[in-house]
Amino acid sequence: MSKSYQVIRPSQFITTFGPGSVVETPSGPVVLKSMDALFTSLHRQPHEFEIIDERLSKGILDGARISRIPTNAEVGQATETWIYPTDGFPFWALCAQHPNYQILYQIGAGCPECGKMPDWQRRQKGGREAIRFVTACQAGHLDEVPWQSLVHAQSKPCGTRHYRWYGGGRALRLVRIECPKCKASVNFGTAYGRQWKCSGRRPEHGGRPDQSTCSQPASIVQRGSANLRIAELVTALTILDMRVRLHDVLGSRELLARIDVLLEGDLLTHDTLLAQAKKCGISPDDIEHLARTPWPDIRSAVDQLLDVQPTGPNAVRDAELDRLRDAATNGAPVGEHSTGPASPPLFEVKQVDVRSVTGPNGRMTFRVTPVSRLRMVMVQTGYRRLNPETGHIIPTSFLDRGITWYPGVELFGEGIFIDLGDAPLVVEGQRVLPWQRLHMSGDPMDLTNHPTHVWWHSLSHRLLWALSVDSGYSSAAIRERVYVRVEDNNVINSGLLLYTVQPGGDGTMGGLISLVNRFERVLERALRDVDTCSNDPLCDEAPGSGADGAACYSCLFVSETSCEHRNHGLDRLLLTENLP
Repeated sequence: MSKSYQVIRPSQFITTFGPGSVVETPSGPVVLKSMDALFTSLHRQPHEFEIIDERLSKGILDGARISRIPTNAEVGQATETWIYPTDGFPFWALCAQHPNYQILYQIGAGCPECGKMPDWQRRQKGGREAIRFVTACQAGHLDEVPWQSLVHAQSKPCGTRHYRWYGGGRALRLVRIECPKCKASVNFGTAYGRQWKCSGRRPEHGGRPDQSTCSQPASIVQRGSANLRIAELVTALTILDMRVRLHDVLGSRELLARIDVLLEGDLLTHDTLLAQAKKCGISPDDIEHLARTPWPDIRSAVDQLLDVQPTGPNAVRDAELDRLRDAATNGAPVGEHSTGPASPPLFEVKQVDVRSVTGPNGRMTFRVTPVSRLRMVMVQTGYRRLNPETGHIIPTSFLDRGITWYPGVELFGEGIFIDLGDAPLVVEGQRVLPWQRLHMSGDPMDLTNHPTHVWWHSLSHRLLWALSVDSGYSSAAIRERVYVRVEDNNVINSGLLLYTVQPGGDGTMGGLISLVNRFERVLERALRDVDTCSNDPLCDEAPGSGADGAACYSCLFVSETSCEHRNHGLDRLLLTENLP
């Protein structure tokens, strides 16, 4: 017997799915419920699975905390047992086992023209035949298509619970839906293009409101559409000088609070720390690890964990850029001579491996820094429906004992940091002014359309393609992080981090940083034929037709898992005018 559930990795939950998403399973589509329903069903607390990242929590999430999705093993469940609560959605299905038409019916009642069958068989059949259309609005609501209102738009509902579906093929205008009782009918192509009253339903919270207060019109969309749920993500690179296990042990929220009290009373010593760790229920192995770790290492780690300065997304990124640039100059961890227990560092750069690479045209010299070890925390703060720009952001947060929590995932991996060292980046050409105007007309804190950001971003996408050839990773597995630091409207520093990460403490295998020694070839391949595109002249002339920049899937667009900006803020022409 085939499985009735769908396996989702914790990283998939954050990047692609999450509360309110429709997931296809072998037993039919379901909608994922809110995360508080998960912990309630498991009789567990989110703090048991907390991810500690104070810079992200206090700097971007306004003090909210981060909890990861537990695995089956962590909650003592067998691998084949589903643990995340869901509701079947949509609840209508289309039976195709009839010669002249199909039957649109409610899954709970079963197809009225297929005869009686056991409940389990009826549910199984309904899941396989679930209708592929739902309604959604830009305020984040999601519901069934109002089939009764759709068919009886020009007449009174007659009480029927199923409809006949005539026609099909590639065009919805060829589909006609008819009521078998009163013969009212509608062309589905016409109905698909209409706007409908929103029901105000958010199925991740269960049930539906008695009366809708939503003023946004709802549209009929396919349940597998990419714009049905667009995740909003924030990420932060861990830039602390400490080792992974020490970070995990000291990262206990309760222990950190006790340490803070000891610091205020000038009572923090190695012995008092060990005593408080025992009171917090820290495991004997971790206490032994603390006992064997030199006190200077512990004190330095404590100071870094409690010293959270940046606030706001740009401030957090600026701190990361400063740390990456410092690591490129001095290496990381800085001045580490620990004699304590061995454990991989959170952030590692070997300064002897940093290289200078001149661009193919000899105009710029890049400093290419292999980051052999990094930790990235990714948080899903919410989602939008239908429109990634104008859709309302629906938070994925939940409350537990008065504390706000967001779903997140902790990832380890490697990366390549690229900047120009101390040399400034001067972006010139005809394409600079349009991007400057676009940047100045929007939010000044949003640097996506800043010409310097557009240049690095466009180069990033070309490098993603080039790196995937030799690194062993597909371009969809390599992510980008563009840095531009602006003060008083002047670019102070800028750079680019290309990285790949995966869950678990061991990270990746070095396939990306091994290409630093061959980065001249990578850069040459990335910029080869950048001045042309197979979609030219359409792509080349796109800015003149109203597009922000010249970019398409043939020259610059990459997978949504790689680009932090949904392929916005790209311009092949700007890159071509400023080739390195």
